Amino acid sequence: MKYEYGGWVIDATPDFSLGQFFAHARIIRASPDDDVDTEMHIERNLAWFETEDEAIEVARQWAIDWIDARDDNLTVTKAASLSRQNDMSAKAPAR
Repeated sequence: MKYEYGGWVIDATPDFSLGQFFAHARIIRASPDDDVDTEMHIERNLAWFETEDEAIEVARQWAIDWIDARDDNLTVTKAASLSRQNDMSAKAPAR
């Protein structure tokens, strides 16, 4: 199962082995620029489940949490950087 979320594609398709479904997520963000590499993260060892739906949901939710945690860090870093720039501009002597 593939989902789009926050500029990423989440592939939560589970593996099936020994009568159980193994949840794992592949997360891919492709750049709109052809000359920029795609970013990819794979998490494999999430858990075993008796149903495919359970495995998919756990993998999908894990991927969403992973994406949100990184996007929050980027947002905080950008906001802090802008705040420092504004502080420096305000303290700079007028010419």
